[in-house]
Amino acid sequence: MYRQFPLSRINGKVSQHCLKVLDNETKRMRDLSYQVHERCGCAMRVTHGLPCACQIHDSIVAQKGLYSSQIHSFWKTLVIGDGVNIPEVVNDSTEEAAHFRSLIDEVMESDPAVRRNVTRIIEEELHPDHSHLEEPHINLNTRGRPKKNDTRRDRSYFEHVNRQHTQRSGDPEPDPSDISQCRYLNLLPAPMLPYISSWKDVIGDGNCGFRCVADFFFGDQNQWFDARETIANEIAGHRDLYERIYGLGRLWMNVERIRWDGGAVGERHRMVTIQYLFPIATWFNARVICLGVGLVPTCYYPCITILPLRARNGVRSPTREFVIATVGGSHFIRLDLVPDSPLPPIAGWWTEHHEDSVNGWDQAYQLRRDMWDALVR
Repeated sequence: MYRQFPLSRINGKVSQHCLKVLDNETKRMRDLSYQVHERCGCAMRVTHGLPCACQIHDSIVAQKGLYSSQIHSFWKTLVIGDGVNIPEVVNDSTEEAAHFRSLIDEVMESDPAVRRNVTRIIEEELHPDHSHLEEPHINLNTRGRPKKNDTRRDRSYFEHVNRQHTQRSGDPEPDPSDISQCRYLNLLPAPMLPYISSWKDVIGDGNCGFRCVADFFFGDQNQWFDARETIANEIAGHRDLYERIYGLGRLWMNVERIRWDGGAVGERHRMVTIQYLFPIATWFNARVICLGVGLVPTCYYPCITILPLRARNGVRSPTREFVIATVGGSHFIRLDLVPDSPLPPIAGWWTEHHEDSVNGWDQAYQLRRDMWDALVR
């Protein structure tokens, strides 16, 4: 039972009772659903020195699992017999080294382009002084063919990979109006499949969440940078409002996490939290629906609906419906739903922190909410 994610890494390195306590805390995390961060209380972390529900949630979202470094040494101490005073504590560095070697083996078996990319990242981390390269001087006295003024660019590595994934063996690109052709079909909530009218898979370069935003609101997923800046500026421009969502002292950390213009990104700058959807709903005056399935088929998490936190003068309701789905733990795709489809629960943060200008907006969707409750019951 304890060999399963997220306890697999600490199985055999902490006591059986510790594993049982963490297993119960994981079940509590699922019961708290989308309100895990605001209702966790973090008592387990304070009283037992163990990861609490919200920490377990974050480790699952990041697909890392739990590490022994997160466990107090009390739970890693083995004492047998009387008079044994020297505890044997698991060496965290050994665990990290084993994990790193497993990643190296995985990279070595990957595509050569992936190996080159990972090699570059590691080299930049270990030898930052080697990366200060200057642009070459332009030779204006050229001969031969005239300069081509075509503004079209070559596809990036991630675009090639994404295209190859959809066109292996000469297969045509999947029809976005046919949900049965979606490669992530088994990762979407099964009761919602009849209500999905179309889908779109964006490039999986770490910007995928923001690409979905850009594709829907700007009509071009390659404007992901503009989507990031729009969201970051919305948060920075209404600090008092968004501090209620992100927590005191955490607002600017999230703004800096959203702002990124360096191309493909790692975990630090990905869209990984539901809180990012609040400024999207507010700035674009949209109903934002996030669909996903938890670790077990009956756990429809993080299926949630987010409404604007405030309204501009004269606006009485959201004007658009933006649907995003979490698939595979770290990738997002965009969906379209048929009119008047079931609506997942409205975020508790919206109920608690919205401004008076949007009072009662949730009441307009009671029928759709009832449909959802009947669907997943």
